[in-house]
Amino acid sequence: MKKCRKIAGVLVVVMIAVLTMAACGSDTQDVEPADKRSSAGFEDFEGELLGGGVVTEDIFAKADLTMVNVWATYCGPCIDEMPDLGKISKEYQDKGFQIVGIVSDTYDAEDATAKEIVEETGADYSHIVLNTDLMNGPLKDVQVVPTTFFVDKNGNQVGQVITGSKSESNWKKIIDDLLRQI
Repeated sequence: MKKCRKIAGVLVVVMIAVLTMAACGSDTQDVEPADKRSSAGFEDFEGELLGGGVVTEDIFAKADLTMVNVWATYCGPCIDEMPDLGKISKEYQDKGFQIVGIVSDTYDAEDATAKEIVEETGADYSHIVLNTDLMNGPLKDVQVVPTTFFVDKNGNQVGQVITGSKSESNWKKIIDDLLRQI
């Protein structure tokens, strides 16, 4: 009987690990034209930045196009693409483009792990921590990380949601295409 419980316990742990890893990955989805826009749920948005500070939907007004990258501290592919996203953020800052990260596995603006990842990867763009409004609003359909979507100055979604990580060159192709369409 003890042996059966041990085996069952091991199977549960393995299943949790497999399901967690299945929610992290790469993908090569195409991008729909920018004229296919829908509300992304950021019209009346308030959150907290990693490291502190309040953020509202006004954050999107700072750029013609904002990449919203939903990531998690346990997700290897998320963390692996962050150095490239940090480079893109700097390179495209004068092109009407910005990146905003959303840390999907913490409600704590002072989360040491998330802050350490941002610092180590050079992804020094704004990162918002999870809150109930985000979970019940724009992130309600997010099932895997990383998940990335693009929004215009008003918080309206541009193109389709992209799941999985990408290389720097693939992200640049997508961003350049969307910037041309806006």
